[in-house]
Amino acid sequence: MYTGGQLPPSFMKHLRADAVEEAEEEAVSSGVVAKAQHNGLPNVLVTNDDGINAPGLRALVAVLIEDVSCNVFICAPDSEQSGVSHSITHRSVLEVSSVNILGATAFETSGTPADCVSLALTSSIFPWAKPTLVVSGINKGSNCGYHIVYSGTVAGAREAFINGVPAIALSLDWKRGGKSNDNDFKSAATVSLPLIKAALRDIQGGIYPEGFFFNVDIPTDPLEHKGYKVTRQGTSRLPLKWKKVTQEKRMQMLKDSGIGLQMAQLGLAASAAGAARRANFKKQNPDVESVGANEEPDKEPSPRMRFRLEGSEQEIGEVAPDHDFGALELGYCRLR
Repeated sequence: MYTGGQLPPSFMKHLRADAVEEAEEEAVSSGVVAKAQHNGLPNVLVTNDDGINAPGLRALVAVLIEDVSCNVFICAPDSEQSGVSHSITHRSVLEVSSVNILGATAFETSGTPADCVSLALTSSIFPWAKPTLVVSGINKGSNCGYHIVYSGTVAGAREAFINGVPAIALSLDWKRGGKSNDNDFKSAATVSLPLIKAALRDIQGGIYPEGFFFNVDIPTDPLEHKGYKVTRQGTSRLPLKWKKVTQEKRMQMLKDSGIGLQMAQLGLAASAAGAARRANFKKQNPDVESVGANEEPDKEPSPRMRFRLEGSEQEIGEVAPDHDFGALELGYCRLR
C-alpha cells in the first residue's frame, strides 16, 4: 500500500483535474453504453471478493465502460469470498466459466480474489499477461486498520502488486439498518473515477511510481465526501465473538440460507454414520489404542460442537483523524 505522507505531485494534479471534470459532467445522462474495444486503449482488470454478481462490482464496471477510455476485463469469484484474505486454491481444480456482461470480457471462477488475479495474469483466459491496472471492489464494507489482513478485496489488489501490476482496492463504508442501499455503490463508483483516471494517466505517461498499491475507502454518503485524504493505517477492527450453535439452530440456518431441510437432514445422517463407524471400529479392533491417549477404552467420543463467528459494526481501535478509519468517519475518501 501507499505509505508516504503525500501522493506523487503528478498524481495529485491529475486527481484534482479529474475530480473537477467529474463534477462538471454530473448532469450527463446516466445510460450505460458499451464501448467497442480498440487497440491502444489501456486494459483494466476488475475483481472483488463479494462475487461477480455483487452490486459493487457491477456499478464499478458500468462506470468504467461508460466514462473511462479503456478495455474492461473481469475475473471474479462465482460466490461470496469475503474474509478469505490472500488464500489461494492449491489442492483442488479451479473452475472457470465465461459470463456475459455487456461491454466487458468476463469470467467467474470457483476460487478466491487472489486466484482470480493470478489466473488473469497468466494469459490463460485473456489476450494479455499484464493489464494496465487492476481494480478490486467495490467492497461492501470498509477496509481500514486490521481489516486489510482479512480482506479478500485488498488481497486482489495485493496479488496484482506482487506481480508488478499497479492496483487499487476500493471499499464502501456500508452501514446496515437501511442507511445504505445498492444505489450507493453507483455513487461510490462515480467518486472513484478521478482516482482511476489519474492512475491510468500516470501509468500511460510512464510516471506512475512503483512499489505500492492503493487501498481506498469511500464514506457512507459518497456524494457528500469532503475530498481525498492520504492517511496512516490505524488499528481499527471489529470485536469478534464465537457463539455456540445448537443442532436445531444449525438446521434452521441451513433452511434460511436456501440449502434446505433435506441438506440439514443429510448432514445429521452423515454425522450419525460417522459416529457409528467409529464405534464399530473400536469393537472390531479392541487392542488398537492411540499413543498417549487419555480416554478410557470404552468411552464414547464426545459430540461434535459447532460455533458461529459473530461480529458487530462498532469498530474498536485507533480512530484519530489522521488515521484511516478516523478520516473515513469524518467523511473523507481516504487513501493509503
